[in-house]
Amino acid sequence: MKFSTLLVAATLFAAPATAFAHGPSVGPHGGPVTDAGTYHTELVVQGNDVVLYVTDGADKPVDVTGAKAEATILANKQTQKVALEPAGANALKGKANLGESHDSVKVVTALTMPGQKPVQARFEMGHAGH
Repeated sequence: MKFSTLLVAATLFAAPATAFAHGPSVGPHGGPVTDAGTYHTELVVQGNDVVLYVTDGADKPVDVTGAKAEATILANKQTQKVALEPAGANALKGKANLGESHDSVKVVTALTMPGQKPVQARFEMGHAGH
């Protein structure tokens, strides 16, 4: 096998890993970050407060005025839906009823920006509580 063929094969093999990397998996507010369509989203759960921060592909805050979101939370083997309302700048906020602390919390968010189709993001968080 020629060296150039090996080089091309190695480049193609490495490309998918680097194509999806967009920075740290922890956002500036301390929550996990994941993609939701063309947006980056950070989820922060503190006590019963649930906050979803939205940024663009360059990690610049996106105005969420007129946006709608919902978080489906699985904690302590119970599921609850929480409406998230715009709370200034690039944040949508809602109140959950999480009760005691949890070993793990799984959250699926559905974000609908004005005039766009809904996009989803999935988060799995470690220990969460009061």
